Amino acid sequence: MSNSDKRQQFDRIDTDGDGYITAEELRESLDGDGRVSEEHVATIVRMADEDGDRRIDFDEYAKFVR
Repeated sequence: MSNSDKRQQFDRIDTDGDGYITAEELRESLDGDGRVSEEHVATIVRMADEDGDRRIDFDEYAKFVR
């Protein structure tokens, strides 16, 4: 997947356009009707979040979705 494709995906998930994907934004992108568990989303954020700020920036996202 190209960086351009990753950027497009990232921007779709980052609904407030602040440059970070939060757990809430990730949950909404995975499942808009609330069936994805908080634990599942928290695990994904922990795995992708390299700097520990509980958000995923583009560089972290690009590495995570290789």
